[in-house]
Amino acid sequence: MLRQKLQHPSDYEKALYYFLEEFAGDAAFNLQCEPEEALNVVGALKQVVGKTLGQPAVLENQRIMRLAQFKFTHGNASVAGRILLFFYFEDLNTGLMAVIPGVKGATEVARFRLTGSAAANPKQN
Repeated sequence: MLRQKLQHPSDYEKALYYFLEEFAGDAAFNLQCEPEEALNVVGALKQVVGKTLGQPAVLENQRIMRLAQFKFTHGNASVAGRILLFFYFEDLNTGLMAVIPGVKGATEVARFRLTGSAAANPKQN
């Protein structure tokens, strides 16, 4: 269901709320995940968050987890005094990030795609 919501042509923001309701607080889900560096995802997030905030982004206090069987990475960080939440599906090369609060006060949500060499996780090579 999360994949489906993420791939919606224009209403992909619902994927964030579905993730928060169904997975973020689910202890059993989180126990299945392993810590991950996800350098490819971090690089993409820095670019997307930088564009969102209008300034270079430095991710601090990163917590990144991976659920290998679903090729799914998710996590959070702080950036410029804000909270960053994200998730990414490797097989779709697509993820979603949310900056809370956004520049204008509300949550800023963006979908991102990794293509070409950026899609490959260096840890998996």
